[in-house]
Amino acid sequence: MQTPMAVIGAASGQIMHMHYLMGKPETYIRNSMARSDFLDFDCLAYATRRAGRAVTNFFNSKLSPLDLNVAQFGLLAAVAKMPGSTLAAIAEAMLLDESTLARNFVVLERRGLVEALGGRGRGGKQITLTRAGHKLSAEAMAIWLDTNKRLLAELGAKEAAAGRVFLRALGDASEHLKARDEAAAIRAASRSQKTPA
Repeated sequence: MQTPMAVIGAASGQIMHMHYLMGKPETYIRNSMARSDFLDFDCLAYATRRAGRAVTNFFNSKLSPLDLNVAQFGLLAAVAKMPGSTLAAIAEAMLLDESTLARNFVVLERRGLVEALGGRGRGGKQITLTRAGHKLSAEAMAIWLDTNKRLLAELGAKEAAAGRVFLRALGDASEHLKARDEAAAIRAASRSQKTPA
């Protein structure tokens, strides 16, 4: 059993080592990724979330000079592509929960980048970009395209294409299995209701 002083000494050594690594960005990143890989557990959910977080963080870092994040840029781009649509229609097109999209809409609306016209309630109003919204959307789109090109060059065209195919298949398989399980649960519930007590 370690003495209290030994425990404190070990902890101090770990802290000093962490400061050393943080002073060397490339070494720190390699070690951080190694620790993250250690927690992978060969889990598809964990792997996709980890990749998604890394990609999102990279895009957010490039969009930050415009005071935008990926979610806000996605909404701007969707409104630019679907002008006059309701927030509900945009949420459906983006496969996002409307309440999640509404939070980003409020942020953009306060900045004077989008506006809602007509209808009752935010869900029924038609969403459009303001002049400032069009300008910022164009600037953000240029950054988004350049960031995608950099990722593509880093990954390679074949790897990127294979990744897109895999992610699409993974999403389709997950939705299919979820729908099948839900249908089975409904059938089971129906059978149990018909079974006499």
